[in-house]
Amino acid sequence: MKIRSISNMCFALAVIVLVVSACSLLSGSSPTATFKKFFEASKKKDVAGIRKTLSKGSLEMFDKIAKEQNKTTDDMLKDVDKDSKSEAMPETRNEKIDGDSATLEVKNEKTGKWDSLPFVKENGEWKIALDKFIENMLKDLQTK
Repeated sequence: MKIRSISNMCFALAVIVLVVSACSLLSGSSPTATFKKFFEASKKKDVAGIRKTLSKGSLEMFDKIAKEQNKTTDDMLKDVDKDSKSEAMPETRNEKIDGDSATLEVKNEKTGKWDSLPFVKENGEWKIALDKFIENMLKDLQTK
């Protein structure tokens, strides 16, 4: 009787683990999926949706910039893609994951070049690290 009970508990636990694993795989949590969510939210000017895709560091950066410009962070986020004329999502390639960091190459519609967009994993979700992107751009400018 005890063996059957233990066996049923083990089976139930295995099913729970399998369901949780399948859900995380089906959720599409990847840097590419996060970028798609960001693009769709920015086109709709969906501030809550944009916030969900950005890293904590990126949001803090937007808070700081907004304060300096006497704007709200939400106003800044609504204008995040105001210079983009394209309705189509940019091409992406070469997603690379290294632990809790990742990069995704995104084709710049203005220059035709590929920009490497950094991501960080926060609370199990991939977030766009625009703060790191800007840091990298500044470093590149200083070395040229």
